[in-house]
Amino acid sequence: TKTGYKLLHEGKIPAMKIGRSYRIPKAHLFTYLQICGQHCRAENRQC
Repeated sequence: TKTGYKLLHEGKIPAMKIGRSYRIPKAHLFTYLQICGQHCRAENRQC
């Protein structure tokens, strides 16, 4: 959970704040995961 909030506050995953909760659109999450996966494969390391 802390990692998720850290990513939100750093602006790495776009989200909307509704009340006291953050909502991450599914498309934004999938895009982030694809970019992260490509970055890890390029560096030949495990994420």
